[in-house]
Amino acid sequence: MNFLKDFFEFAAPKDGKVSGKCKNCSKSYTDQVGSTGNFHKHLKRVHNDLYDKAKSSNSTTPIKDTNDILENSTNNNDKINQAILEELIVKCNLPLSIAESRGFRNFLKILAPKWKPASSRYYTKTLLPSLMKNTQDKIKNILSNVKYLTITIDAWTDKRGRSYIGITGHFLDSHSVPQALLLDFIRFKGAHTGENIHNVTEQILDKLEIKEKVFRIVTDNAANMIKAYKFGLNVVENDEHVSQDNNNQQEGDISLDFIIDDDLKVSNEWTLIDWCNSSKDSIDKDDDTAIRMSCFAHTLQLSIRDGLKDAPYLSKSLSKCIKLARRSHKSTKVAEILEDVGKTITRSNITRWNSEYLLIKSLIALGKATVDDITNLIDDSDLKFNNNDFIVLQEAIDILEPFADITCRIQSESIVTASLVVPSIVHIIDHLKNIKPNIQCLKKMCTQLENSINI
Repeated sequence: MNFLKDFFEFAAPKDGKVSGKCKNCSKSYTDQVGSTGNFHKHLKRVHNDLYDKAKSSNSTTPIKDTNDILENSTNNNDKINQAILEELIVKCNLPLSIAESRGFRNFLKILAPKWKPASSRYYTKTLLPSLMKNTQDKIKNILSNVKYLTITIDAWTDKRGRSYIGITGHFLDSHSVPQALLLDFIRFKGAHTGENIHNVTEQILDKLEIKEKVFRIVTDNAANMIKAYKFGLNVVENDEHVSQDNNNQQEGDISLDFIIDDDLKVSNEWTLIDWCNSSKDSIDKDDDTAIRMSCFAHTLQLSIRDGLKDAPYLSKSLSKCIKLARRSHKSTKVAEILEDVGKTITRSNITRWNSEYLLIKSLIALGKATVDDITNLIDDSDLKFNNNDFIVLQEAIDILEPFADITCRIQSESIVTASLVVPSIVHIIDHLKNIKPNIQCLKKMCTQLENSINI
């Protein structure tokens, strides 16, 4: 129809027909809406030279339009498949098999009728390696402008016994905004010795060309991690500046006395330690090897575990809580009781101490009456909670509440948490000192926590 507008003046369609007046001979013709045969016949019979010339000049247009459509269709198809990989499979952690799911394909066909489905093999063999390479290139480009880099390293084993090691990099950008990158995540085969962990780390850092930029190495307190980075990334050790005297202070330490404020209730003796072994700034990267630091969250967890170990009264009550949670998650009747009161029982996780804190807190929130109803349903006399159990559990909540709050705060990903370490320790020590006189059953637990924190 656009082609015919060069030769005819068309009127608005009426009664399912369209009329047009020839611009060359002023004759009028009519045809059905959607049909242009009568207009083409007139041009071929009466104005054939003009018609052929116009068709010749526009002969390449249909081919060009078709190629553009095919190209746009291909580009859109690639974009959709790339989006499926990045947004759904990677970011939403959906399985690759979703790409072959009939329901998923039908859904996309509604949104993008021209989309051509791809197999999961296409994603794993073509798109995923390309995305991996592009991402690694971007990371390498970002790190090329970074001067100081702190890395964190962790290794673990999944339920099928396969081991992995992950390394993340942390730095401040040009606007002093904290940035974090996953540098690598790989299968870790072989013995988990300090030497093997160290070698894998060096390979990853050498591949990214950032070994010389590493300033600090943060790991957990496992023996193999400590051994792996005992001397950082280089075999350098210098302890000559450390000298112990009769007061267990380092040479050059300064002891300051403060006036005691009853409201603050702080210790009247503080020790300032000079960590520098020269007159230069101790954070001068040019003269300092990458030093390993213990993860504060993991150190805090170990301290709490030591403090809770064999704590009188609590061990028995906590054991009841763990067994009750395990049994309650297998009972439909218990699930109905919890649904009626609108609450749940949190399950404990051996790798997260605060999961036990949340478990105790969930049982306290249920109240003794509801807990009694649940234990009566389970019908196990060993799981019966008496009044003393609830007193002990409430005291445990009061003691551990600051520990749980600090554990959550120091795991933030959007702010620098290193500045929270010292205030957190001071707060914990002060909290234990203040709460201890008000505790009836768990005084020894307070003492054990104090000793564990001080170590």
